[in-house]
Order: sequence, then C-alpha cells, then structure tokens
Amino acid sequence: MEGSNKLLLLFKSEPLIKIVSKILIDSLLDPIFIITGYEHDKVVKHIPQSLDNIIYNKDWRMGMSKSINMAISSLPANIDGNMIVLGDMPLITAKTLNELKTAFINNNGEKIIYAEYLGKQANPVIFPKKYFEDILLLKRDNGCKELISENKNNSLGVSVGSSEVIFDCDTKSDYSDLISSISNNV
Repeated sequence: MEGSNKLLLLFKSEPLIKIVSKILIDSLLDPIFIITGYEHDKVVKHIPQSLDNIIYNKDWRMGMSKSINMAISSLPANIDGNMIVLGDMPLITAKTLNELKTAFINNNGEKIIYAEYLGKQANPVIFPKKYFEDILLLKRDNGCKELISENKNNSLGVSVGSSEVIFDCDTKSDYSDLISSISNNV
C-alpha cells in the first residue's frame, strides 16, 4: 500500500478495520482477539469498544505469522479451535463466518475448515487446537497454507458462492476494485 495503512482505508465511509470488527461482533465467534501492528494507536481508535482483546504486535514487520502466533498464544485453554479472519476483508459476512464455525462443530472440532471459492482455498480458516503447536513454529506468511496442504486428509473446504472470501486489500489496485464494487452493488 506504499505507506498507507490498509486497515484505515475507507469503505462505505468507515475504516476497513471497523467494518471487519463489526462483522466479527455480528458473528457467533467468541472470544474475539484482534492483533494490531502498524500504526497501532490509530487502528485501535476504530475498533469497537466491545472488542477489548486487542494485542499489539510490536514485531509486525516480521509478517503475519508473528501476529497469528501472538493470537494463538493468548487464547484461553478451553478453546477448541481458532478462526483466522483477516482485517482487510471488508466483504466477508457474519453468515460466512458462522457457516465455517458450523462446519467445524459438525466435524467435532477435528478438521481444518477453510472457505473455498470456485474450488480454490481461501480465507477465513479454522484450525483445531491440535494444530496450535505447529502454527506456533511457523515463520513465514504462507505457513498456514502449507499446514493445510500437509494435512489435506484432515481438511475440509466449505464452498462459498461469493468472492468475499478471496477479496482483500493488499494493493492500491485491490482498494480501487473495492471502491468500484460499491457502484457495482457487490
């Protein structure tokens, strides 16, 4: 994003992080932990006060795996799994998050559950507790995808009929596409 904080970009007059936070609140997920990094003080101002499990990753430059590790390390002991939801996915819906959670529960919390769009693995992803140690060993941003690949027999894709699960704002072009989606009623 060339110096811009993608989480603070506006979509429908609100910062992306606020939109995604509201979607998390509307879902059936509990507890919710938010990991911040770049421009933490600015980002926190846009997170609803009801989400008070906010963790600052001072090593955010080390990549997403560091943030995921911080979240996993902070979870209560009684957690069965962890859904990773990206803060730059403003089109994701509470309905999709709840469908993923339902699939996780229907599989007794034993399978890695991921969103799938047109046969392609997408986000969010739920990892059962038995994979937490493996996740804590990850050092790269693509490590979780590798963990899914290594455990294909114990992974389940949940088909989502919308591109909401593949759309995130990593580049200015992505953001332009998001803004143009308003006029196209996506």
